[in-house]
Amino acid sequence: MFVSNLMLTRDKLVTALPKMTIGEALELMEKHGFLSIPVAEGDKFLGVISKEKIYTYYYEKSVERECLLSDFLVENVMRTDVPVIKPLEQVEEAAYFLETKNVSFLAVVDNRGVFKGIVTHYGIFHQFTELFGLNKGNRLAVIAHDIPGQISKLSKIITENKGDIMSFVVVDPKSKTEVKEIVVRLKTDNFDEILSKVKSAGFKIL
Repeated sequence: MFVSNLMLTRDKLVTALPKMTIGEALELMEKHGFLSIPVAEGDKFLGVISKEKIYTYYYEKSVERECLLSDFLVENVMRTDVPVIKPLEQVEEAAYFLETKNVSFLAVVDNRGVFKGIVTHYGIFHQFTELFGLNKGNRLAVIAHDIPGQISKLSKIITENKGDIMSFVVVDPKSKTEVKEIVVRLKTDNFDEILSKVKSAGFKIL
């Protein structure tokens, strides 16, 4: 899946301008209930301003509160090393950056450098929740040997026994054994029979 399918587009974002005062940026965050917001000007992404960054700057620089709020600008305090990703990059790439770069979101910028939107942790988690089909249909989880044909074999058992597969996820368990965990969400009125057939075919039901 492409990043463009789950990003929050620019028109839906609350953004700060680089020449805004810190006080104005804080008011924006308070008004909309955000801990951080993108900093942009025109169609260019410039960075992120966050409450955490503002408070850290306040204590490190030992400036007076009123001075910080009225005399310092967003561009003086904002973080500029936010990872950037293109709209047609894969979601997995976005998940990796969010996990490893200690940022609240990724900026989505196209090949012309135009700021298109952001990808958040929530967006990624929501997508993976949808992928696993949480709270939809029946959940079937099995352990299978990591050999060719196992997925096809399991799919065939389900479909031949009137099961409608909604999602299919293969997970590598953190073990040294050569097995896979397969999690299937399916719609069926025949779930118990499918379980029996799957077990008879050599799969271990979890």
